[in-house]
Amino acid sequence: MAELALTAAERTFLEALEDLGVRYMVVGLTAAVMQGADTVTADIDLWFADRGDPRIHDGDALGDRFDVVLTLSGLDAFEVEARSALAIEVDGLALPVLPLERIIHSKRVAGRRKDLAVLPALEAALAAARDPEAT
Repeated sequence: MAELALTAAERTFLEALEDLGVRYMVVGLTAAVMQGADTVTADIDLWFADRGDPRIHDGDALGDRFDVVLTLSGLDAFEVEARSALAIEVDGLALPVLPLERIIHSKRVAGRRKDLAVLPALEAALAAARDPEAT
């Protein structure tokens, strides 16, 4: 599985979300990389249960690498998707992560060129996760 390295500021921000009880999930390509996809991304997409939560709207508190995702094509409401979130450890933090199957579904439904381009890598990672001996 690919490693995700957090800066000290990013780790502090994610710890603060946990301490405050802010519900979120890591989504998008970062979530896919965390599940073994052979691709790259420059940012960490976060989907919040309540995007109007004032605790997440603190000017530059999100930093340069975090993006707030407002909608995900083809997915259910946050509360429904959160039930199947995975807990993946990064730098000692258990981060809630959208499962690869749901990332693939969302990218397929979105249908944007950049989403469709990464589908082979995401599907290969999903196949490897389902049958590690086949790789």
